[in-house]
Parts: sequence; structure tokens; C-alpha cells
Amino acid sequence: MADTLTRTGPQAGTRLHYLDNLRVYLTFLVVAHHVAIAYGNLPVWPYWDAPEHSAEGLPLDLFALLNQSYMMGFFFLVSGYFTPGSLDRRDSKSYAMERLRRLGIPFLIFLVLLRPLYKLPNYLEMPAPERPSFLEYYFTERDIGPMWFVEVLLVFSLLYAWFRSRRPEAPREAAEPQRLRARHVLAFTLALGVASWLWRIAVPTGLYVPILGLPSASYMPQYAAMFAVGIVAYRRGWFHELPKRAGLLGAALIAGSIAPMALGGYAALDLENPPPGVDPSHLAFGLWDAMFAVGSMLVLLRLFQRFAAGAGPLARFLSQNAYAVYLVHAPIIVGVVAALSPIEATPVLKFLLGLVVSAPLSWVVSAALRKAPAVRRVL
Repeated sequence: MADTLTRTGPQAGTRLHYLDNLRVYLTFLVVAHHVAIAYGNLPVWPYWDAPEHSAEGLPLDLFALLNQSYMMGFFFLVSGYFTPGSLDRRDSKSYAMERLRRLGIPFLIFLVLLRPLYKLPNYLEMPAPERPSFLEYYFTERDIGPMWFVEVLLVFSLLYAWFRSRRPEAPREAAEPQRLRARHVLAFTLALGVASWLWRIAVPTGLYVPILGLPSASYMPQYAAMFAVGIVAYRRGWFHELPKRAGLLGAALIAGSIAPMALGGYAALDLENPPPGVDPSHLAFGLWDAMFAVGSMLVLLRLFQRFAAGAGPLARFLSQNAYAVYLVHAPIIVGVVAALSPIEATPVLKFLLGLVVSAPLSWVVSAALRKAPAVRRVL
């Protein structure tokens, strides 16, 4: 396999429609991920339709595990890619205000209007004698649902704006894409795996961060690293023309990730009796996590660049409403799962039915909300 992964291509200012389509895919995957959790074995969704037998929910648990390894990191990668160009068009203060409008206002809207609907099932499940007032419950409950991503992205964006404000002159796009080599990808993957392992000694998988309400705080090294890589990718034009060798390297990383998992990484998945944080199984799991994540991102980048680079009416509709879908999908899924609860079926079948209802409904609701000019300005 040739060592070079990126060759010359268009200038970095060209709109890459395949990245817009990739964001649509990732948004759909978030919806699917949360529907799967609602029917899987982990009681972490507000309205949890528990499997009658745990084995029936294992396919959904595996689906959620694979998604978790790369899905949100990929979001940060794509978000990081679009960040420098946005800041180049304005000064740091204007960019920060724009981020507060586009991220901060939707975050507050979710907390005030949608979070009560999202968390209502958890509140109603509490025994009546022990149930506080909903207002007390609302202000003491840490779960902010999927909006943790918007919260962290806002923090990353403001930190980058501050960093750029300290620079006397903003860098501009490279005239020609620069080369990304396989050894760079492999070194980054190894470093990410080790960094994730070291971080998880202090922040184990499944630990909530009280202030930020992060459900996946153990993945913060990946999120920060991918956001930074996205910024670098924009400056160096890495995403303009990825050859199929990049996809082959990604597939090799995915296949190779089986080794650390088989050599003990699976033991770190025991959330009830996990091995100590310094145990080699956590290092093996971190390596699996990094290899599978980077491999999946490379494969998907190549596939979308090759086969999903169009910008037709349907693609534009899905892309324009994807951000709003991220905002509204959680309470919609809660309602759909509750409505489907009387149906007797296997968890996988109920997942498919729930997804078929939840995903289109989320886009329809989002499109309807965005018809209001005030909503469209922030979503």
C-alpha cells in the first residue's frame, strides 16, 4: 500500500457536498443509536423498553457500542473542519457571537422547552411518596440528553476563537492540498488509543461529569483530538480528494482492531465489575476503540466522497434540517417508544419500527419548525 493518502486537488475553499451528506448520515445514526438504546440492555434512556431476555437485546448493544466508538468523534471532526473557514470570514469576536447564537440559543431552547418532555418518563417512574416536585427534579437532574455535544462544541469553538484572537494574522487555505501519509494516521491512532486509556484511568467509561452532564466523558480525548484534526484537515486540504488507498487503510484498521479486543479488550466492557483502570484490558480496549474509530472515519470519508457527493433537492432538504433534527429527536424518540410499548415483538423488530417512525418524523418536525424565520436564523 502506498504511503501517501492525499494527493493534489481543488483549492480548500471549494464546498465539499459529501461532507454535508456525511453530516446527514451521522445525524441519522444518532437517531438510530438512541432508538437502539431504548430497546437494548442498558437502562440509560428515559423511556426504556427493556428486553424480556437480555440475549435479545445484545445485537442492539453491539450496534450502540460500534456507533459510540466513532460517531460523535466524527461529528467533532467534521465540525472542526468547518470551523476555520467560518472564522476566516469574520473576526474572533464576531465568530464567538455567531457560535453563541447558533449553539448557545438551541442549547437553552432544549433545556427550557424540550428537556422536560425528554425527562418526564424518568420522573414518573419514581415512587409517588419519594417523588419531589417536577421543578426540583428538573434543577437537580444532571442529564441534558444529546445536547452535551452542542455544549462541548461551543466550548471548543470559543477556545479556538480565543486562540485565533491571540494570533496577529489568521492563516489562509493552502493553495494545494498537502499530503497525509499512512504513517501519520497510524501514529495518531496509536497515540489516541494510549491517551484514551490514560484518561479512562481517572474517567471510567459510563461516568457522568456533574457540571457538563456528559454521558460519554471517557471519550473526551477523542473528541478534542478530532476537532483539532478537522481544523488541520481544512488548512491542508486533506478532505478534497482522498484516494481509495485511504479507504483501504481504514478497512485494514477496522480488521486489525479485532486483535486488541480479542487479546483482552472485551474485559473492559464489564461495567458491573470492571478490571482496575491500569489493567492491560483497558489499554487493549482503548487501542480497539481508536483503530475502529479512525478506520471507520477513513472508510466513510472515502465512500461518501466517491458515491455521495451530490447536492440535489433531497440532499439539500436533509442537510438543511439535520441540525434541527439533532435538537428535537430525543423527545420524539421518547414519545415514539412510549407509543409502541403495547406492541409485542422482539427488541430488534421494535427498534426497526421505532426507527422507521422516529427518523422521518424528526425531519418533518424540524422542517416545520424551521419555516419560522426566527427559528431558521439559529437552526
